[in-house]
Amino acid sequence: MSNQRCAPDRPVAILSFHSHSDRSFLDDRELALLSGTLREHAIDNDLIVVAITPEMEAEDRELEPRLVDALAAYDPIVYERVWSPRLVERLRRRLPGRTFIGLRGEHELLQSAPADIFCNGEPRHLLVPLVQWLRGERPSAPAQVLFRGSDGGDWRAPADGVASEPLPLRYAPNLRPRVINPERLPAQRTFSVVGNVGCPFQLDARDNPLYAGVAIPERFGRGCAFCTTGNSYEHRPNAETAASVFEQIAYIRRQAPEITRLVLKDQNPFAYLTEVIERCAAEGVSGFTVLLETRAEWFLRNAGRFDRALAIAQRIGVRLAPFLVGIENFSQPELDRFNKGITADVNIQFLETLWRWQETYGEALDLTHAAFGFILFSPWTTMADLATNLAAIRRTRFDRLRGSLLLSRARLYPDTALYYLAERDGLLVADFASERDNASRRYGYYPSHPWRHAHADVAHFARLATELAERNGSRDMVSLFAVLLDAFAAAGDAWPSLTADAVWSRYQQPRQNERPSLAPASDALRQRFARLVRPLAVDEVFAGGWRFGPLRAQPGRVQVALEHAVESPLLVEIVPHGPGARFQRSRHYDIRATGSDFTAAQRQALTTLCQAISANDR
Repeated sequence: MSNQRCAPDRPVAILSFHSHSDRSFLDDRELALLSGTLREHAIDNDLIVVAITPEMEAEDRELEPRLVDALAAYDPIVYERVWSPRLVERLRRRLPGRTFIGLRGEHELLQSAPADIFCNGEPRHLLVPLVQWLRGERPSAPAQVLFRGSDGGDWRAPADGVASEPLPLRYAPNLRPRVINPERLPAQRTFSVVGNVGCPFQLDARDNPLYAGVAIPERFGRGCAFCTTGNSYEHRPNAETAASVFEQIAYIRRQAPEITRLVLKDQNPFAYLTEVIERCAAEGVSGFTVLLETRAEWFLRNAGRFDRALAIAQRIGVRLAPFLVGIENFSQPELDRFNKGITADVNIQFLETLWRWQETYGEALDLTHAAFGFILFSPWTTMADLATNLAAIRRTRFDRLRGSLLLSRARLYPDTALYYLAERDGLLVADFASERDNASRRYGYYPSHPWRHAHADVAHFARLATELAERNGSRDMVSLFAVLLDAFAAAGDAWPSLTADAVWSRYQQPRQNERPSLAPASDALRQRFARLVRPLAVDEVFAGGWRFGPLRAQPGRVQVALEHAVESPLLVEIVPHGPGARFQRSRHYDIRATGSDFTAAQRQALTTLCQAISANDR
C-alpha cells in the first residue's frame, strides 16, 4: 500500500474522457482548475482530453494505442469520470508501473473505481500533497486518500496518513489542454464559470406522497429525484457572486479569447445575471455566449430581469443561451415521480415564452446550443404518458431543443431518490435487457444501475424506439414517435407481435397517408362533448379523482386526456365504428384507450366514461 512511488521527473497526466464527438454536458472546469493548482505548486502536468464514444471504444482500434503512447510519459495518471471501468483497466494493463488516481465525481461509485488510489475529498487540496508523497518529497500521505488493498480488494486509509490542510487557491485554470484526437471534437468547445454551487431547489422526496414507504438515506433525496445537485446548496450574496462570475469571464476572455462559449454553472442565476451583463457592457467585455443551466419556472419568475439582460446583451454583442433547462417530461404523473415540483403547464408556458423571446431579441437569445433535459422513459412510464409527451412536443416544437428524444431514459444511482423508489417497486434488476437500454454508457456518464419497465407494452415500445431511432440516425424523431404510437394503438392487444421492420415500413409510407394532426377542439365540439358525457361534468372530478384534460380533434376522431393526481394519465379516443382494438363500443362509436395493462382506478375511470357515452349515444 505504501510502496507506490512515482518518478519526480515525470509530469502528471490529468485525463478527461469525453463520450461525445459533437458536444457534451460533461465539463473539464474542475480538472482545468486542478491542473492550474498543480502548476502553482511547481508540479508539471497536462490536462489530456480524449473523445471515446462507446462505438469508438468497440471499433476504433487505433485510438487506444494513441492514448497509451501519449500517457507513457506521465506518472501518476489522474482521472475523474469514465463510463466503462474496463477502459481504465485496459490502460492500467498496458501501462504497467504507472499509478492511477481516481477522483470523486458526481456520484459515489468507489467500489467500481479501477484505480490504485482514490481521492476521497477536494482534489485541489489533496492532489498536491499526494503527488509530493508519491515522489518521496513528503513523509506521509494525506489522510483523506484511500489505497486499494494489495489483493485488489477493499479500500484502506493510509496507516500513517496526515490530515492535509486546505491550500490557498487562485483562479488560474489550464485553458489549453492537450487533445489526443482533435479531429473527433468540435473546433470550438465550452468552458464553465461558476456562480453558486448546488441547487436551491430543495424539495425533499420524503415529503412526496408517491415516496411513502421509500427508505432514502439521510444525505440524499432533496431536489429532483434523478439528480444529486439538490442534495446541497452554497449561496453567496448576489453582489459577491456577480463579481466572481464577471472576474471568471474576464479572465477567460483575456487568457484564451478563442473560448467564446461559457457555461454558467448556477441553477438559478437570475438574481445577478443582469448585473453581470451590465458590467460586461461597462468594461467592454463581449464577443461570447453565456450558456445557462436552470429550471423552467425560474425563467418565468424572473422574466422581467431576463428581458433586461437580453436587451443589454443584444446591444453589446453577447448571447444568452438556454442550454440545459430541465423540462424532463410533459406528463404530470412522471413529473411528480421525478419530484420536480412543477406542473406540465408551466413547462409548456416556458417553451412558448422562449420562442417569443427569440422573435423579440433575435440572435441575442441563442437556441443553437439547447440540449434541454428530458426523460421519455422511466421504469413507470405508461403508453398514456408517451401519448401526452408526443402531443406536447408537437405543440411546443420541443424537438428543436432536444435531440434523440426516443433514446432518452432515466439513469438510476444509489445517491438519488428515484433509485430507492424503483427499489421499493421491485424495478431494479441485475443487468439491462440490452446494452442499448444503458443510457449512461450511451452518453458517457457514470455507470448507472439497471432497471426494468413496469409495463410490458412500454418495454416493447422502448425496444422498438431504440432500434428505429438508431436505424434513422436519430433523425425525424417526432414522426417516428407518432408512427410508433399509431402502430401500438392499431395493434391493440396484439402489440407483442409488432416488429421494427413492420413499424419502419409504416414510417416509410407516403406522408399523404398519415392521419392529420389533432387540433384543439372548437367551442362547438366542446359543447357536444359535454352533452355526450353527461352526467359527468367536464370541469369536475369523477370516478374517484379523475378529471378531463385537453380535448383535441380531427375529422372522425376525438381525443381526450383523463388526468389524476396519483394515477398515470389515460388518453381516450372516440371514433366511428371500425377495425382495431377498443375498450368499449357505444351505438355509433368505438371508445379506445392507449395501453392495455390498466390499473383498477384507470379501468374504473374508463368504464364510467364509457357508460356515460353509451347512455347518451342514441
